[in-house]
Amino acid sequence: MCLPALGPTVVPLFLGALGLGAVNQVVGANRANQQAQFQARQAVQESAQADQAFALKQEGLTARLKEERKANAQEQLALAKRGLQQQGQLRASERAGLTIDRLLGDAEREEGEASNLLNQTLASTVQQYRRNTLGLVAERDNRRNVAQSKLNQAKSMRRGPLDVALGTLSSGLSSYTSLLDS
Repeated sequence: MCLPALGPTVVPLFLGALGLGAVNQVVGANRANQQAQFQARQAVQESAQADQAFALKQEGLTARLKEERKANAQEQLALAKRGLQQQGQLRASERAGLTIDRLLGDAEREEGEASNLLNQTLASTVQQYRRNTLGLVAERDNRRNVAQSKLNQAKSMRRGPLDVALGTLSSGLSSYTSLLDS
C-alpha cells in the first residue's frame, strides 16, 4: 500500500503517526470526559448545598422572629399589667376627681406610648426578617447560578467519538501534508 506522493519508506511512519494520534485523541477524550463528570457531580453537589444552607439559615431567621414575637407579646402583657396596677393604685389613693383623671390619663398615655414603641420595634424586626430572607434567596440563587454555570461548562467539555475521529483525521491530514512538503 502506498499513499500518493509518499514513498514506501514514509508510509509506515505516517501510519504510525496516525495511530499514535488516534491513541492520543482517545486518551485525551477520556481524560476530558472524566474531568467533565467530576465537575458535573461537583456542580450538582454545590447546588444541593446552596439549597441546604438556605433552608438552615431560613430556619434560623424564622426561629429568631418567632422568639422576638414572643418576647414582644410578653412585654405587651407586662406593660398592660403595670398599667392596670398603676390605675388601681391611683384609684385607691382616693384623690380628687380632676387630679385622678389627669393622673389616669397620663398613665394611659405612657402605656400607649410604650405599647406603640413595642409595636414599632416588632414591625421593624419583621421588616428586617423580610430583608434578610430576600438576601438569603439572592445568595442561594447566586450559588445555584454558579453551580449551573459549572455544570454547563462541564457538559461543554465532554468529547464524543465524532470529536475523536475528527481530531484523528485532522492530525492525519496535518501529518500527510507535512510529509508531502518534506
